[in-house]
Amino acid sequence: MLGERVTALRRLHLACDLILTCLAFVAAGALDSVFHNGLHVRIPASFSSAQNFIVICAIWGILIYRQKQSYVYRTKPVSDILKNVLSVVITGTFLFVVWLFATKTLFYGRFFFLAFAAIDSALLIGLRLAVLGTLHHRRKSGFNNQNVIVVGTGDLAKSVVDDLKANPEWGFRVTGLLDWKEMTKLWRYQDIPLIGSLSQLPDLIRDNQVDYVVFAVPHDQLNRVDSSLMICEEMGTKACLMADFFSTNIAKKEITEFLGRPVIVYNTTPDCKFQITIKNVVDRVGATLGLLVVSPIMVAVAALVKLTSRGPMFFKQERCGINGKRFRVFKFRTMVHNAEALKASLLKENEMDGPAFKIEDDPRITRIGKLLRKLSVDELPQLINVARGEMSLVGPRPPLPDEVGKYSRWQRRRLSMKPGITCLWQVGGRNNTTFDEWMKLDLQYIDNWSLWLDTKILLKTVPTVINATGR
Repeated sequence: MLGERVTALRRLHLACDLILTCLAFVAAGALDSVFHNGLHVRIPASFSSAQNFIVICAIWGILIYRQKQSYVYRTKPVSDILKNVLSVVITGTFLFVVWLFATKTLFYGRFFFLAFAAIDSALLIGLRLAVLGTLHHRRKSGFNNQNVIVVGTGDLAKSVVDDLKANPEWGFRVTGLLDWKEMTKLWRYQDIPLIGSLSQLPDLIRDNQVDYVVFAVPHDQLNRVDSSLMICEEMGTKACLMADFFSTNIAKKEITEFLGRPVIVYNTTPDCKFQITIKNVVDRVGATLGLLVVSPIMVAVAALVKLTSRGPMFFKQERCGINGKRFRVFKFRTMVHNAEALKASLLKENEMDGPAFKIEDDPRITRIGKLLRKLSVDELPQLINVARGEMSLVGPRPPLPDEVGKYSRWQRRRLSMKPGITCLWQVGGRNNTTFDEWMKLDLQYIDNWSLWLDTKILLKTVPTVINATGR
């Protein structure tokens, strides 16, 4: 929940904090020189000792890393930010003085340490306030909002809605309330409608983008949410149980905090937050560099598509991303311009079982389109989707909304991870795989995900493209 990205943010943020702390050390040395020598700045060699920087980075790194909530920004008040930074700076400065004294290298005066602590505090607080302000502004504008369904209509559920409505900068949007049983009359709270009963939860998750299901129920009702938690787990949606107790005998749980209350989050996606962050960075950087490298090829392909058939160069189609979020995927057009209208007449020739549609010799494919598909060149514009953060280089293929509507419950879980250009299915049997086997391969990828697995899939994708085995 709120703490799900803490580990990744701590590691990314830590580098900036250490750099700013080292700059504060240098700035304090310059001010100390001005204080003692006037405008003639002469920083002693001991100020720039590499050993000092190493020790400072070690002390500050450990102190910041030990603060579990250091980089939680969604609901953190400014007072907590000030308290955390001052605690780190004061403790770190004291430990640094102790180390200097123990190693008999205490050559600095009191002014230096006061300046160092003041400058470091200002820089670290300034960085955090900038991050906090940026995140709050973006979330108020609707960026990175998380859709929440609240189960319950009592005081606890109402307090959850109150907190979320009062703090739009947290980035949570309550889309509806669920009751235990069917209600015969319309009911709403804080403009949030009652959208059904708990029995309708599977349909709501299937038909909508739902990031969290929050069970805001009293303790004596917990036995009634068991089956609903299993539904969330089966369909790949995070379940958040508002609770005033901790249980250690439930599998795949994460004990964290939501709105200042203890909760247990059930999450079926990989719990490798730092690696996921690395994956996102590699995706965006790799896609951007890839676009620069293949841009001449893309210009040539775009010209060929335009010159050889009527219609636009690019094919844009609505697909479902993580948790069913809709986005438009980009590809080079390989079919006639009215291909979607002709699809209905070809459904009987579909070679894939299940909701997916695939024909080996699809009559809608143009002559140049067949070549582009064979070489997998038609996929190159999807690097734009990756650079925009809508897709990943490696991940389950993004399905069509009407396909998702026909998924079984267990198949829906493949939407719990960001879609990608290539995955296990692409480097395996491809069209020789049944729909259920395809879904199981995607779930196998999610359950066993690692950066190394992504690397292996990318390496296997290269010969697949070179050997022109794509379709």
